[in-house]
Amino acid sequence: MRSLGFIGLGRMGTPMARRLLQAGHRLTVHNRTRSKAEALVAEGAQWADSPRAVAQASEVVFMMLADSQASEAVLTGPEGVLAGAREGLIVVDMSTIAPAVSRRLAEQAARQGVTMLDAPVSGSVGPATEGTLTIFVGGPREAFEAVRDLLGILGRDIHYVGENGMGCAVKLAVNLILGISIQALGEAFALGARAGIPPARLWEILSDLAVISPSLRNKGGKIVQGDFAPSFALQLMEKDLGLIVEFGRQVGASTPLAAVAQQTFLAAREHGWAEADYSAIAAWLLDQRPPNAG
Repeated sequence: MRSLGFIGLGRMGTPMARRLLQAGHRLTVHNRTRSKAEALVAEGAQWADSPRAVAQASEVVFMMLADSQASEAVLTGPEGVLAGAREGLIVVDMSTIAPAVSRRLAEQAARQGVTMLDAPVSGSVGPATEGTLTIFVGGPREAFEAVRDLLGILGRDIHYVGENGMGCAVKLAVNLILGISIQALGEAFALGARAGIPPARLWEILSDLAVISPSLRNKGGKIVQGDFAPSFALQLMEKDLGLIVEFGRQVGASTPLAAVAQQTFLAAREHGWAEADYSAIAAWLLDQRPPNAG
């Protein structure tokens, strides 16, 4: 049994934290909105009033947050993880954030004797619940080996990819493909609809073709049904596409498709689709009204 902390109990963080708790570890949790922690506390987790208090109670702290700004605030704020950290603490940031930010935070943590890993995940709520996420890990190898067993509770395929920031870099490469491909499917539906081919009929044809990846096959039927219940919110994909474009500039990689996709997702976000699943980009391209439109 190990003393673990988990900060960020959103759609993904809650089932991930639950798996660590159910594996028999002592778990201390914190979330900006305390009500989201109530179920886990009822199941045996301990509540902490701040990230600082989580760090004081833990030997390993996991973070699953929305963006770079949130990771930085939770780690380095006045009541942040580093304010309560003892030397030897390992922080595993499973958020999708900018690689440069991840490296900078790791350097700041190291000055206090804290080791940081970036370990973003591929997979949505279902795999998070089942413990079948794919995890990309960057940071010191010895820290990775120290938490490999814990990562094995959360994921099935775990890839150690190098120094700090490299896990985030791999995740951005994955989401580049994911974002562009779902937009391509949405454009195909829109093109077919304008030509007089209903999306349902076009999907009957497309779904059996080799051009449809497993992730698209999972989403295509839901698009046709108008089911955009979020497993990964559209606004988060827009955020990630923005990170991809900026990271491309930093490393000298051309990302023209990602840049165009980011602008399309931004338009959809600003017209009411922010909280819908990222596959709702197809609804935007088909000119469907957002879910809360009057």
